[in-house]
Amino acid sequence: MAEAAPITTVLHPGAEDRAAPQALAPRLSNLRGKTIGLIDNHKRNANVYLETLGQLLQADYGVERVVTYRKISQSMPTPGGVLDQLASTCDALIHAVAD
Repeated sequence: MAEAAPITTVLHPGAEDRAAPQALAPRLSNLRGKTIGLIDNHKRNANVYLETLGQLLQADYGVERVVTYRKISQSMPTPGGVLDQLASTCDALIHAVAD
């Protein structure tokens, strides 16, 4: 009788949390007079992109105020307290990824 081939089990070491489904936030009817939060992921040129975007939003769309936050590292999430603060003071948030 033939010998059975050995079985190899491969495990993936990464954590794979399953995110709970989330609904999209309601859209703003317009940006006039709104406060927009911009989160810079700390990658190269993200700050340049966001500065230009903030100026454009104010000049062309009537955004009243732009609030920016720059993460300390691109590999770290934005701290929960920072997100809570931005969510409580801003009408909308934009998270930028740039290279």
